[in-house]
Amino acid sequence: MADAVSVENVFRDAADLFVLISMDRRVKVGNPAFRQAVRGGRPGVDFLDLVPESARSRVLTELTRAAGGATVLVEVEHERNDGDVSRIEWRFFPVEGGLVAGVGRARAAEPPLADQLGRVNAELKEKTRILDHIQIELTQVPFIDPVTGVWNRLQVVERLTGEWSRSERYGSPIACLIVEVREQPDVRGRHGTFVADELMKSVARRLKRTVRDHDVVGRYGDARFVVIAVADGEGAKALGGRLRAAVSTEPVAIGDRQIPVTIRIGGATNRSEGVEIMEDLFSVAETALESATKQGADITVVEEMGV
Repeated sequence: MADAVSVENVFRDAADLFVLISMDRRVKVGNPAFRQAVRGGRPGVDFLDLVPESARSRVLTELTRAAGGATVLVEVEHERNDGDVSRIEWRFFPVEGGLVAGVGRARAAEPPLADQLGRVNAELKEKTRILDHIQIELTQVPFIDPVTGVWNRLQVVERLTGEWSRSERYGSPIACLIVEVREQPDVRGRHGTFVADELMKSVARRLKRTVRDHDVVGRYGDARFVVIAVADGEGAKALGGRLRAAVSTEPVAIGDRQIPVTIRIGGATNRSEGVEIMEDLFSVAETALESATKQGADITVVEEMGV
């Protein structure tokens, strides 16, 4: 199961209320919409303390059903931060790790019956779509770098394993490019972690916009990304050039700061000298990056054997 911070990052901007409840009924994660709509809705509080005493038995029954594997609908009155009471329609369902997830939507004043009947199908379809999206996001969160939103290093290795197997069967080339954001350490030292993280987020977006849909972009280290692509040595150099141009075209705007950004790239392919097993791709690409740094080069890809 994803950690609470990662899940909160995924759903922090959702308009609907979102809450994760642990086995002891305590709130583990609540997004801003939940904290704004429910008075006292903070991590650590017993969820039953947020509902009227007269409704606690009913809500506890539904939470128990959800923890057991059911998806349930329940309407609950919550005191808002302004002192008024709002009626929230909650859909509770189980997620990995023994947790119960809840998606809630405030109930407006009841419309005329004819309007209600006309909207039932559309609302059901929309709620199903939202739940499907949440389930997909919860599945992906453990594999996502929480700062930049690209794959984390473990998932990059898993994706590369599949590409390596296909390459052994069909003889297709594989390129591994390690991308170093040259300004990141200085930005972190001068402006702090938040600005450095925002810089890496922006670079990640530029990298993802440049690669093809089936290429892999992941976080490789504090100031580094890794790109896995189907390409030979010349293709890897060409891709590196496109990545460098995309990242360096314009400064990154963070608040009132305009931060110029450049990258240095070291690359290898499964045909490069020194690459015999999959893990060699990373070590040879790292060596190429070190070589590029010493030589002051922008892109260095280890030559392919026999070329």
